[in-house]
Amino acid sequence: MEKIKQSKLIYIMFSFTSLINFLVFWLDPKSYMYLAISLIFFMNACVFFINSRVPDGDYWKRWETIREKDKWYFSIVYGSLITGLLFSVILYAVIRDHLLFLIVSCLAGGWLWGYIMWMMNEKRYKLLKK
Repeated sequence: MEKIKQSKLIYIMFSFTSLINFLVFWLDPKSYMYLAISLIFFMNACVFFINSRVPDGDYWKRWETIREKDKWYFSIVYGSLITGLLFSVILYAVIRDHLLFLIVSCLAGGWLWGYIMWMMNEKRYKLLKK
């Protein structure tokens, strides 16, 4: 199987597994293990998403403009504000309790996700540009 098709298949499988685990958590909010597993598979899906991008594709052209704004901007805007707030809204819809804790932890987790995604995108970008 061609490498790009294989990476996309793995990305779809990780995304599907993440979604299934989150749905199990949604049905039983006390089972936090499924939420943790869902987040792990979500991170793996992100890694395979980055690695499956075509070297001269639109993704890397867009990344060139994003990387000009610096990693802190990316981590705060894309990580904390977009991903973190989105996850806090979704988790509050499931748990319906501890709103302040959810917002703070999701903003911090979103920032960490943004920082990790920045590092992985940069590593892949520099590898492709060699």
